[in-house]
Amino acid sequence: MAWKRAFIILLSINLLIVVAALIVWNTFPTKNQSTGGAPPLVASQQPAVEVQIGQEAINAYLSYAIAHDEEVGKILGSANVQFDHDWNCDFGIRLLGKIVPFHLVLTPKVTAGNLVLHVDSASMSFFPIPNSILFSVLERAHTPNWVEMNAGQDDVEIDFSKRPQRPFGIRMLNYSEATKKLALQLTISPQAVMPGNQ
Repeated sequence: MAWKRAFIILLSINLLIVVAALIVWNTFPTKNQSTGGAPPLVASQQPAVEVQIGQEAINAYLSYAIAHDEEVGKILGSANVQFDHDWNCDFGIRLLGKIVPFHLVLTPKVTAGNLVLHVDSASMSFFPIPNSILFSVLERAHTPNWVEMNAGQDDVEIDFSKRPQRPFGIRMLNYSEATKKLALQLTISPQAVMPGNQ
């Protein structure tokens, strides 16, 4: 059970990354398109693209993942994220043949290119889950070394500088309550996208 809760939280975080990567990938020119005579990139240069992601993109991806990814579908029956001052995350978790509602309220904060998600509250089937219990479960989960649990502050800290930078690096820019969008910068290593450099 503990790994299922941890998976849901990490899934939300990784969804932002995957959606941004797909958007950037579709901006690359095809083989038949001209580059306009631009000089080739030097290996040390890394193109950067700014991407803004809203709740619609996240929810569309969640719906697709639940319907088409067998592993995700085994755990989630439904998912919905709402951006505002806080992020309200509603999941339907499959337990013993039933779908149980799991609600998570997070406050996002962008610091030095990284994302800190403060856990305001969590509940399952309308029963509150104390943050101490939630973090006890999350700390035992197998998370990447760039995702750290700060139980003392009730924070999930995502350090994108520790994340592998190939095929793309991520730097958080800001979260706007006005537009309800998360802005991030993706840097793409030319070697990572050129044929024969995988």
